[in-house]
Amino acid sequence: LKVVAKVIVKKEYQKELEDLFHKTVDETRKEEGNVSYELHQGVTNPLEYTILEVWKSQDAIDYHHQTSHFLAFKDGIGGKIDGLSIDVIRKVY
Repeated sequence: LKVVAKVIVKKEYQKELEDLFHKTVDETRKEEGNVSYELHQGVTNPLEYTILEVWKSQDAIDYHHQTSHFLAFKDGIGGKIDGLSIDVIRKVY
């Protein structure tokens, strides 16, 4: 399964949230069920970040959502973003 998460950060929190993104990525990559976890930044809108995730299973995603680093990320972005979208997708062709 793949997850595409887009986060639009508020400019005044960009540096703080970049640090939080980096910590989250580093810790998530250590999870057994994670295949890959990449952070991307928009070229035309540098306040838009996209996290591209690949997971072995839905159970792995569910486990990730209970980890301390994910919960810290979730709490850390509160009130500091202008948008969030999350899509879970799978390859069909």
